[in-house]
Amino acid sequence: MDDPRPMPEPQRPSPAEPPTPVIRKRRGLPLVWLVPLVAALIGGWLAWRTLSERGPSITITFDTAEGLDPGKTKVRYRDVDVGTVQGVEVSEDLSSVVVTVRMVKGATGYLNQGTRFWVVRPRLGFGGVSGLGTLVSGAYIGIDPGQGDRVSEFRGLEEPPLIRSSSPGRRFSLNADRLGGLGPGSPIYYRGIQVGEVVGYEFTRDWQALTLPVFIHAPYDSIVRPNTRFWNASGVSVSVGASGPTVSVESLQALATGGVSFETPGLGGPQDAGKAAEEGTNFPLYENRNAANEARYTRRIPFLVHFDGSVRGLHPGSSVEFRGIKIGEVTDIRLDVDPQTGAARIPVTMNLEPERLDTGQGAPTDADTSYAAMRVMVEQGLRAQLSTGNLLTGELIVTLDFFPDAPKATLESGGPYPELPSRRNVLDTATKTATDLMEELARAPIAETVSDLRATIQKAGALLGSPEVAQSLVSLSRSLGELEKTTQALGSEGAPTIRALRDVAENTSKLVEQAQKTLSTTGEVVASTKPVAYDLQGLVRELTATARSIRGLTDYLERHPEALIRGKRG
Repeated sequence: MDDPRPMPEPQRPSPAEPPTPVIRKRRGLPLVWLVPLVAALIGGWLAWRTLSERGPSITITFDTAEGLDPGKTKVRYRDVDVGTVQGVEVSEDLSSVVVTVRMVKGATGYLNQGTRFWVVRPRLGFGGVSGLGTLVSGAYIGIDPGQGDRVSEFRGLEEPPLIRSSSPGRRFSLNADRLGGLGPGSPIYYRGIQVGEVVGYEFTRDWQALTLPVFIHAPYDSIVRPNTRFWNASGVSVSVGASGPTVSVESLQALATGGVSFETPGLGGPQDAGKAAEEGTNFPLYENRNAANEARYTRRIPFLVHFDGSVRGLHPGSSVEFRGIKIGEVTDIRLDVDPQTGAARIPVTMNLEPERLDTGQGAPTDADTSYAAMRVMVEQGLRAQLSTGNLLTGELIVTLDFFPDAPKATLESGGPYPELPSRRNVLDTATKTATDLMEELARAPIAETVSDLRATIQKAGALLGSPEVAQSLVSLSRSLGELEKTTQALGSEGAPTIRALRDVAENTSKLVEQAQKTLSTTGEVVASTKPVAYDLQGLVRELTATARSIRGLTDYLERHPEALIRGKRG
């Protein structure tokens, strides 16, 4: 049986005395600290390198953020990435969006006031289709570096710029009264070749005209001289001349989108200015080529002329011509009414171009010389007159010509402009003559004249149809027959008397023929009721007297036949 008492622990030997430890001090950090130190150094170097290689941050304001994706949308210059969109947020006033862009390190030098940004996306406009590559790659922001002070905030363009700052060439401006179908991107032509574009347009400060900035590419910009003339070549130009209508079109593109053409007179010739126009020079934009050709006459002298008749068809811009040569144009037409008498006159203001006139001593060079030359011509019979310029449209023009039979007049100089004397135009003169003729006809007793003529014709018809006329003709024919028998009986001894009687008979026959013709003519007149009448009663009386004389001669010869030999006794 086991003993429940615990067993005694065995006796252990007493340990010996422990040795005394030797403590040694070490210098420096432990090697384990090298790991975090190296990691910190590497992190700092990476951070420094990242910060040193990161470009500046800028903000661009757009109207909309269409196609922009933070972290993905790039900023590209000549298809090279130069920045990335970091964020897009709405502005405080909710009127636009603010895009934050991180540019590359080398972009600092061209972030200036003249730098322009825009969103490149597919666009369809008058200038063609652009941005088709973004259908695959997505939209991106384009940049056009400019000049100026360094800035970090920009206003983005809603449309791509037509001309990049790096394009060689020069900029000019055109002044026009109206746009006339032109717009940004409209081509500029020189002899049918496109050499530039219209950049845009803006109103002047007084809102009365337009300024169109244009860009001419090099080397064509050297063609633009101080005397270069620009004109609107949009649409179709139609003109009617002596050879018929003429239609001209610059090009199909100009017909669709509008365009501008220009030319430089004397280019390469003895009249060449020799020096290109400075950049930014202002040029007038003429309405068409004809207006540009007329621009070489720069001096214009105002005159005034009053017209009393109608000026329908005359308008500002109508030509002023001297024997078919244009020497000016109408500038203003007004109505001047005298409230006391009610008389109306139409003052017409016109500008004459003295450079077109040569008075033998050269063209007038100033207003005083022009007025003096015009005063002499007025004293010689120069007058202003309205004439028809186009029969199809009824357009009127003012013509100047000499009328030696015109009343004496002088160049009046009491008003705002010297006044030229006028002359009634041909149309008004013809109208007045026709009016006077109609008034005379209205006053003439036409009804009474027609009634008298109708009564005369009726009386003539009654006379010709009367039995007295028919009986007279029968008696005349019978007398002629008896006279012929008597003449045959006389023989050859009464030759003188017979010849006399024969002459009487011939004359009587002629009278009978004339009577028959008269009867026939009178019958036709009566039948056609034409206003013609003859003195038939006098003719009948003469025929009756002739027949009576012949009858008396015949009776005498029958009683005294010896008279043919011996003659009539006293």
